[in-house]
Amino acid sequence: MDISNQIKTRREAMGLSQEQLAEKLYVSRQTISNWERDKTYPDVQSLLMLSILFDTSIDTLVKGDVNVMEEAVERDRKRMGTRMLWLAVLMLALLALSFTLMLSPALDWMESTWGSDAAYTISAMPAVIGLVVAVIIDNIKRKNDLVTYKEILAFVNGDANIERDPQALPRRGWAAQHRLAYDLLTFFVAALIGSALGYIAWGMLH
Repeated sequence: MDISNQIKTRREAMGLSQEQLAEKLYVSRQTISNWERDKTYPDVQSLLMLSILFDTSIDTLVKGDVNVMEEAVERDRKRMGTRMLWLAVLMLALLALSFTLMLSPALDWMESTWGSDAAYTISAMPAVIGLVVAVIIDNIKRKNDLVTYKEILAFVNGDANIERDPQALPRRGWAAQHRLAYDLLTFFVAALIGSALGYIAWGMLH
């Protein structure tokens, strides 16, 4: 992407470190580093702030990148569509298997054979794996920062309403700066909710 070179070149021309630029844009230094290494792409708000800071237009900043973004979005739509569909089916199948085990005579058999703790652990395991698959699906959605690409393309094309993915991570704040912790917290909360639902379902039938 050309913008990675532009950000680095213009930042250095202004005598700013990555940390100083990050403070002016209200993002982390790692975010600036990711932009300059082509790992992620600035969102619309960041592009607006960059254009003001560098005294240039957004069109100039993203010039040469639009075609690359369009190709990436189209390529991802074709390549990931089938993969996400199968992963979604797998996730639903795992959740269904977990509830089936909890609501079927198999649970009583496992309890009598291995004990209650082992029976409930085995029954809940497919649901836990299903939650892991859900996290994988979410990561695929963010692959190559395509949410950002779509927003930039909409902005460049002059769309009045920029479509934003409500499930996308906030691009600033704690979640963006602590991605692994955010994903782990999301996973454990989902696992806790799934366990509670399973316990309630079991209690209603016993």
